[in-house]
Amino acid sequence: MFIKSTEKADTQGSTLILPCVSIGNVPQLAADLLINTLEATRIGIIHTDTLLPISSSTSGFDHSKQQLVPAEIYQSKDSRWTILQQRAPPLPKRQKRWAQELKEFIELAGFHKVVLLTSSDAALRADKLIDNESNIWTLTVNCKSELVGGMQSLALSPSDGQNGVESLHSAGVAKPLLRLCQDMQLPVVVLAALVYEGDNVPDAINLANATNRMLDILPATQQWRAPMSWQWLMAPSNVPAQLF
Repeated sequence: MFIKSTEKADTQGSTLILPCVSIGNVPQLAADLLINTLEATRIGIIHTDTLLPISSSTSGFDHSKQQLVPAEIYQSKDSRWTILQQRAPPLPKRQKRWAQELKEFIELAGFHKVVLLTSSDAALRADKLIDNESNIWTLTVNCKSELVGGMQSLALSPSDGQNGVESLHSAGVAKPLLRLCQDMQLPVVVLAALVYEGDNVPDAINLANATNRMLDILPATQQWRAPMSWQWLMAPSNVPAQLF
């Protein structure tokens, strides 16, 4: 259930950018870049019992002073871009239920476009993707022409239909959500990063760049601003010894 934190929240006609919890957490890191660079504000949360219940202070996060929860909704100042940042995975056996909740949220919010960010295990990629130099591939479901047109700037060819969905591996909620979108005729574009586990910051920047080039969110010269929390990625040397 979507709970607004401000009456000014307006999702009607906005573009939803929805990152999946998937291999390397690449979509979440890309969403961090988008939220922080856009200086997006939190307009609400999704209250659910399908995700791992976590909460933390915002120490180290410079885009909000609110308590962090599993599923948060951020929006740019002009309301054109809405970003769902998911900070916890679904509980065991609840992934399909979470996909259903996301579909209902998308329908009720009245979004103009939905762009799903996910990552897929590069070791299991299809043969046709081996020579993909950008390590980003696209998938369209019930896609509108303007979304497909935006892919031309990426020099990517969209995959369509069930075959494309089945090509996703270790992609989190992407598969069940896309199947629901197919059944309900909801138009969705997927940007999938082909990655391995490790230091996935470069993969996240690559995915954020691809998202920006397709949607034209920010000027091409705009530098990404990472949140302060990224200082703790990959166990830096200044981590307190008491944590281990």
